[in-house]
Amino acid sequence: MSEPVHIDLVEAYISAYNDFDIAAMLALLDQDIVFENESNGEITASAQGKAAFEQLAEKSAAIFETRQQTLTELALEENAATAHIQYQAKLAIDLPNGLKAQDTLELEGKTLFRFENNKITYIKDVS
Repeated sequence: MSEPVHIDLVEAYISAYNDFDIAAMLALLDQDIVFENESNGEITASAQGKAAFEQLAEKSAAIFETRQQTLTELALEENAATAHIQYQAKLAIDLPNGLKAQDTLELEGKTLFRFENNKITYIKDVS
């Protein structure tokens, strides 16, 4: 797969994520997608397969009133990419960690992607 295809997949995924368009996100994924979220060195969420990813994405979307990932840098490798992300979101609900609805989150992190057959096969969000 060529680098332009990788770039297109990453940009389309981020756009769909920002738009809360779960169907568009799913269209970019391999059937056996593996997703992991790592925060402070610990895996805080994971899903394997499109059905599990969809459930996690729907649950996650309900937490936010708005969310915006901004791609600041994209490092490409063979069948992989690392997207450096600035993230801003406004919460729609109160969270168990003490954050309240309408609070704004601002984070910097990276998302690791792997690709096969013009689909995303692996996503790991790290913050």
